[in-house]
Formats: sequence, C-alpha cells, structure tokens
Amino acid sequence: MDSITIGFSAALLMGLAFGAGPCNITCLPYLGPVFLGQKNNDMRTSWQTIVPFSLGRLFGYTLLGTLAGAFGLSITQWIEQGLAGQVLGTATILIGLYLLFGSFSKEKSCTHHKQAGEPATQSVPITFSEHAISKPSISKEGAEKKKSKPYLSISLFSMGAGMALNPCIPLVSILGFAATMASPLEGAQLGIAFGLGAVIIPGLFFALAVSYFSQQVKEHLNHWSKTLERMSGVMLVLLGSFTALGWVQP
Repeated sequence: MDSITIGFSAALLMGLAFGAGPCNITCLPYLGPVFLGQKNNDMRTSWQTIVPFSLGRLFGYTLLGTLAGAFGLSITQWIEQGLAGQVLGTATILIGLYLLFGSFSKEKSCTHHKQAGEPATQSVPITFSEHAISKPSISKEGAEKKKSKPYLSISLFSMGAGMALNPCIPLVSILGFAATMASPLEGAQLGIAFGLGAVIIPGLFFALAVSYFSQQVKEHLNHWSKTLERMSGVMLVLLGSFTALGWVQP
C-alpha cells in the first residue's frame, strides 16, 4: 500500500512538472486556434473550451494507465503507433470544420437580412400583461449556436484524449511503473494522478494568458474577425490532417 501511495504522489509531481513546461508547447498549436477562432471565447467563457479538453486528457491518461496495468506496455505502444494520431487528427479536423462552417453560416445569415431589407439584429418587444411577462424569443442564430455546443465539446474532449494517447517521456515512465504492478486499478490510479498534475497548469495558462491574448487580437483586428475564424479553421483542418497521416506528432 505504501508503494501505491508513493507511486501516486510521484505521478502527480511528474504530471505537474510536465504540465508546467512541455505540455503547454505541445497543446498550443492545437488549442490556440480554437481560442482565436471563436468570437465569444474570452477569459470569462474560456472554461467552455478548457474543461472538455482537460477531461479528455484526463480520460486518456487514465485509460493508458489502466491498459498498462492490465496488459503491460505492449498495448500502450500499439495505441501510440496508430490510434492516437488518428483520434487527435480527426478531432482537430472536426473542430476546424466547425469554425469554418460557423463563419460562413453567420455571413450567409447577415447577407440574407440585408437583402430582405431588415437589420441584422432586431429588438424583440416585451409585452406586459396582468399575470405574466412574455419573454423575447430566441433568435435562430442563438438556437443554432446552442445546438452546436455539444458537437464542439465532444470534439474538444476527443482532441484532449488523442493528445493524451501520445505518451511523453514522463508518462512512459509512469506507464512502465503501472505495468510492473500488473493491476488495472492501480494503473488507473497512476494515470489519474499524472493526468491531474498535467492539466492543472495548462488549464490556468490557457484560461488566463492564451484567452487574454486571443481576446486582445480579436479586439484590435475586429474588422478581420471573419478572416481570423476562417484562418483558424483552415489551420486546424491542415494540422489535423497532417497529424492523422502521421506527418506531425505532438
């Protein structure tokens, strides 16, 4: 039992060390364009991007630890060689397509309003009655945005899981320790410990620094917002394609 406790603590510390340095560099090319490409993704709403991505990473680390404890390092090496890049690449492509289609659909909606001779945004009058107050109806754009949230969250979760399934040097050491335990439960504990350490500092870094920088860029380049969204989408589609093909490894 003492060895498990020491192993958990060591895995947590190794995760913190990894999250404080190389992890931020690894995640930035994938997660950075997501912040830059979303119009309303600022410091207050950054958790909507960070939480599903971090949960996906935590799931991936836990899965690797469990498999290493159950089957040894051979199964994790098999995942790293094929499945990991495909999961990460596909999720990155899906997020890039989300940003691209979102920017074009907004432009089409604005064009439709202008052709119809209507303003792009209309205020909905609120009528008062004796017993109730009627609320303004939700716009079509708002309803579509609400429907697209689960799609984006699932894609971000998959991106985080794919990122975790590409073991770094510290994680390989943790998986080796889990393999010697020959216990899926103990391996899962080590994976969770490493994952918790690995997502804390990057989460704060992206929530504070990256979201603030992206917000400033979008404010200063407000007239180029559509271009930024589309460039971010194209970058993610290309990066995801290269990752899925094995040309780029995080």
